[in-house]
Amino acid sequence: MMSDMRRTETAATTSGWTGQLFEIALMIVPGLALAACQLARPATAQIQPETTAQYNLTLKPDVTSDGTVEAIEVSSRLTGGLAEGEETLQLMAPIVYVNVTGIADRITGLEVSDANGPVTFATEDDEPVPGGYPYFRHWTATREVTFPVEISYRALIQPEGSPGGPAFGIRPSAGGISGAGAGFMIVPSNAASTQSVLAWDLSEFDAPSVGVTTFGEGKSRVDGPPANIMQGWYMAGPTGHYPEDITQGDFHAYWLGDFPFDEYEEMAFTAKMYDYFETYFDHLDPAPEYRVFMRLLQTPPYGGGTALANSFMLSRGPVTPEEDSDYRDIRSVFVHELLHQWVGFVEGGSIDENWFSEGLTTYYQYTLPFRAGEISFDDYLEGLNRLSRNFYTNKARDWSISEIKEVGFGDGEIRHVPYQRGALYFADLDSRLRAASGGAHGLHDFMSKVFRQRESGEISLTPDKWRALVSAATGEDETAFHNAVHVEGKVLFPASDSFGRCVKGVRTSIEKDGETYPAMQWEPAGDVAPSDCFVSGGSE
Repeated sequence: MMSDMRRTETAATTSGWTGQLFEIALMIVPGLALAACQLARPATAQIQPETTAQYNLTLKPDVTSDGTVEAIEVSSRLTGGLAEGEETLQLMAPIVYVNVTGIADRITGLEVSDANGPVTFATEDDEPVPGGYPYFRHWTATREVTFPVEISYRALIQPEGSPGGPAFGIRPSAGGISGAGAGFMIVPSNAASTQSVLAWDLSEFDAPSVGVTTFGEGKSRVDGPPANIMQGWYMAGPTGHYPEDITQGDFHAYWLGDFPFDEYEEMAFTAKMYDYFETYFDHLDPAPEYRVFMRLLQTPPYGGGTALANSFMLSRGPVTPEEDSDYRDIRSVFVHELLHQWVGFVEGGSIDENWFSEGLTTYYQYTLPFRAGEISFDDYLEGLNRLSRNFYTNKARDWSISEIKEVGFGDGEIRHVPYQRGALYFADLDSRLRAASGGAHGLHDFMSKVFRQRESGEISLTPDKWRALVSAATGEDETAFHNAVHVEGKVLFPASDSFGRCVKGVRTSIEKDGETYPAMQWEPAGDVAPSDCFVSGGSE
């Protein structure tokens, strides 16, 4: 999940709802830029006339007689030649992408031509990567090509019954289609193109229908190499949307299907939280446009919540009695996915550094709704104790990160250990920072400075740099402790005041399936009112 993109993977709650993977996409395809979207709005002024180095695509959903989308037809034109030092045109597509299997095999009818006629290719596959992590198929032209080059193909939908995982695969729902670019696209991998332009052909849909991506509504531009278009969400069809006037504001949402909640009301809440985060964090000023995508599927795999840059996808199936409680907790999912916009990541291997990208996001997921006044104190305590139960009873609570990586997407409970212990680590760090500063400064002050320095380029936020920053702030060497918790898997029991002055942590034991586990339980601190939880003591 990824290279040098600026945001990070998303996390999951106990039900497996929350975001799954922002980072994986990044670490796999080098040089990815921020993603974007599209609907039937006039082309933006930013889009330039075709240049000598551009990749232009038109996406046409293929709708059957019964109204179901069975494929996306892609026609494209590549201009500008090859990147410096390259001699032969190459294309690439994932074979597996974050547990979505068979993507390259579902690319049919591939035709490539130039002024001299059809271009043929030799193919080569990467070595398979275990755990559901991405690897690619590569097409290499058997002759030199003359630009422009025309590329067309038909990408079939991900079949029902495929392995479960994040919602990257393109799936039909409610008369439309949705998924990620990485779930259906083949792209030039060594072209000189520094800009892609996306357009939709919605002629097979009844009106009103829309085509939208992470990158914008209407004809949209994606800066950077062609591979960047893989890192966005795509949706087309008879969608619902928020707000009513989609030309207004910087927060937009689209959905296919009727969810067991009021979509418009929940997106209004999500927009409100987006505004709150823009105020709470000061390193994105202003925060960029944001888009939410939601789809309700009738057949598995259903997916979950997954964030990419400036956007996230919620993908779920029909309501069952077992899943009803998951839908009641849906706002926690929306909060988590939004937060990836501000948290970002630490440089390095995405899974190795989930303690930051997912751990810090999970910490904020449990704390900021209470600080924002969106949940009650009782709900706050319930969430903290749910976090504790999930971590301390997890069979992988003391596993090293290397052991967790081996399992990969084969076990969601194991994969989310870095999310949980990362959240507890950041709560404990808040306590340590307050103690070191005599109550003058806490995690929010510390992270605000770190975020600003990372955003401005003043620092490269590597794991080593992180440990150095924490060591300087706490007056204690962070290296050994950080390594023990996040690399080796030491079970962490945070300080009793880690989640604010109004809460106290107590060592206890928890029973699950006949076994007893040492754990932390969070209770009201009787001498501090909930309204004063974060007002003093350095947590602001």
